[in-house]
Amino acid sequence: MDIIESKTWVEWIITIAKFAFCFVPVLYILLLIPMERRGAGFMQDRQGPNRSYIKIPFFGKVRLFGYVQNMCDGTKLFFKEMFAPKGAKKFLYYVAPAIPFAIVFLSPCVIPWFGPMVFDWGGQVVRIAGPIVDSEVGILLLFGFSSLSAYGAVLAGLSSRSKYSYLGSLRTTAMTISYEVCQGLSMMGLLVLAGSFSLTDIVTWQETHVWGIVAQPVAFFCFLIATIAETGRAPFDVAEGEPELVAGYHTEYGAMQFGLFYMGEYSHICISSLLVATLFLGGYSVPFVTTETIQAHMGGSLAILCWVLAFFALAFLHMIYRYSRKLRASAQSNKMEILQEYKLYKGIGWIAAFVLVCAGVASWMFYNPQVTMIDGVAVNTLGAALGTALIHLLVLLVKSVFFCWVWIWVRWTLPRFRYDHVMHLGWKIILNIAILNLVVTAVVAKLMGGN
Repeated sequence: MDIIESKTWVEWIITIAKFAFCFVPVLYILLLIPMERRGAGFMQDRQGPNRSYIKIPFFGKVRLFGYVQNMCDGTKLFFKEMFAPKGAKKFLYYVAPAIPFAIVFLSPCVIPWFGPMVFDWGGQVVRIAGPIVDSEVGILLLFGFSSLSAYGAVLAGLSSRSKYSYLGSLRTTAMTISYEVCQGLSMMGLLVLAGSFSLTDIVTWQETHVWGIVAQPVAFFCFLIATIAETGRAPFDVAEGEPELVAGYHTEYGAMQFGLFYMGEYSHICISSLLVATLFLGGYSVPFVTTETIQAHMGGSLAILCWVLAFFALAFLHMIYRYSRKLRASAQSNKMEILQEYKLYKGIGWIAAFVLVCAGVASWMFYNPQVTMIDGVAVNTLGAALGTALIHLLVLLVKSVFFCWVWIWVRWTLPRFRYDHVMHLGWKIILNIAILNLVVTAVVAKLMGGN
């Protein structure tokens, strides 16, 4: 089977369209901020953000579960005045917040968003890789990009001419050096099993064998802890350390300069969640179902996808109706306003569920693409390839959103560690466990592989 060398116009369109994945972390910011604020309210048994609203005819004051509050906070940061403290190195001071946010647009380039698309186009076989940049050393590139984001925090602390910021930047440097070593050694066991540094090859190995979390459970927990520490989130946020460092390296920042640090942190969570899902949860692979099975039954696969989404819409409706019953029985003063707002959510939920169910039925009954035989090999159509890519993409996003919730869960559950405890955990516990796991994995792989 020959793969064409020159790109066709459809291949150019799909390749260019893949660059839209660079903006996925930015979209995750819009999801993670309300998720964290509502999640913190849930864990602390309080309402969370629910005061700001927009007025919509008939439905009254619509708060969108606190999302309007988040939009107001973002607007406030955007329009606040930006200034540099006296004595600061202004060029570095203004450049530093942009570095972590700029890295966000590079990191998604090596993530395999879907499996390789192989389809028939005019009697020829076209192959399009899942990542934007299909590199043989994709995992090393991703680690290189993530380590560059630490320069923003370091330059911010140095250029501010503040002792608190300077100490925060030193802690950031120490944390980056310490836990990147732990990260690298933790995942090496999985790389030994997969035999490649390519993220696509690692996902393919998991799809044909077993997920990384099953093959390397010790490495998974070491990698997860090291990744949480690498993002600087609680309980590892010693670089910010409000009790002793005011706010750490961004003490002297406000307005959208602080907003860029804030968005960079959430984007880093997104990339880290995608990486953990790719390395240890099979990436885009569907549990217990191979890509060939999805493509062979594309109509049924799309139908199941639509019905799963319809189930989530119905679960959302169930939550709204349950909240409505509890609200009617309460003595809350503004319950009539909230019940009126819930009518909007009910309408959207029922429409979405109906459309998804109908789309699933239509896919099941009317969509059954036929393969084409080229050089004795069955090749799918473009529609089947796009449908498979859509399923893979949604599966990867669901897995990554789960790990985003793990980040939030850990932050609002555990207290902040002391700085020396963080260093002790990294260098004397996780690092030793990761090395031991790598040695055992290498020995077992050698004995079983025989090479």
